Amino acid sequence: MIDGLSENLGQLLDLLPPVSRLRLLAFLHLVEQPETMKATLEVQPSGLLRLTLDTSVAPCKSHQH
Repeated sequence: MIDGLSENLGQLLDLLPPVSRLRLLAFLHLVEQPETMKATLEVQPSGLLRLTLDTSVAPCKSHQH
């Protein structure tokens, strides 16, 4: 399922703004290799949610921006 999703989303990535591409790729990386990611979820009293993803894994050349 993840492979099919990654393939279809890969075709749509060129249509997205760079910041959206990076966010989506980071999320896919979290799903595919959770052991290499650190995820922090911040919930503010106003209801604002912020998910921060961080990794020490360098992106491949096709995903560098």
